[in-house]
Amino acid sequence: MNAQPFDLAGTVALVSGAGKGLGRAVALGLGRAGAKVVVCARTQADIDATAAAIQKAGGEALAQRCDITRPQDCAAAVEAALKRFGRLDAAVCNAATETHGPAETMPPEAWDACLAAELTGYFRLAQAVAKPMLAARKGAIVMFTANSSVVGYRNLVATAAAKGGVDQLARNLAVEWGDRNVRVNTVNCGYTEHLPPEGDVNPGEGDVEEEIRRFTPLRRRGRIEEFVNPTLFLLSSASSFITGHNLMVDGGYCIK
Repeated sequence: MNAQPFDLAGTVALVSGAGKGLGRAVALGLGRAGAKVVVCARTQADIDATAAAIQKAGGEALAQRCDITRPQDCAAAVEAALKRFGRLDAAVCNAATETHGPAETMPPEAWDACLAAELTGYFRLAQAVAKPMLAARKGAIVMFTANSSVVGYRNLVATAAAKGGVDQLARNLAVEWGDRNVRVNTVNCGYTEHLPPEGDVNPGEGDVEEEIRRFTPLRRRGRIEEFVNPTLFLLSSASSFITGHNLMVDGGYCIK
């Protein structure tokens, strides 16, 4: 048994969508936990800033531009990780398109773009990162999804369809790759405190916030670290017998 099952020191982890928001927070959390982080996103300036923050805190990071809708970008990111660090132990699939609107007027291009990034892109990245993991017969993949995979919301049809697809994608990959000790799980996020690039979080106010509090048993949005820590758990050996699981991190919203 590992005497320090939550320890990620020396782990090499790749995080997509790590230039801002939750992806950036997870990359920083991995760095604090001792992991070597491959920071990926479409905007070079954003990932450079995330990598610099990890390095400033004493960690190791590599900024690698990657659009997960492009298989060649996913392959290049894995190749860069292997060239720099020699292996790849963990990965976080994260992307968001902010696609909203009524189902009856959803433009075809908006639907296609959402699923390309938030479902197909996850599969493309998982395919790429799994290759060295399967060869090493060890690895952990976490896919960010949301409680909209199990709860109906207005004006969220494309995103919810993608999230539901990711839940099932993770289960199927867990079955296919489990015999080679590669685990695949999801973190299904609920309402999160807004996280500006700089400064304090803004939990929000108004009628929408009152509704969120009313339908969330814990009566608030989740703090950013409350999504980061479960992710680190699922990437660590502390969760070594957990795969194909959809972990709802939403303050109990989905049970209401």
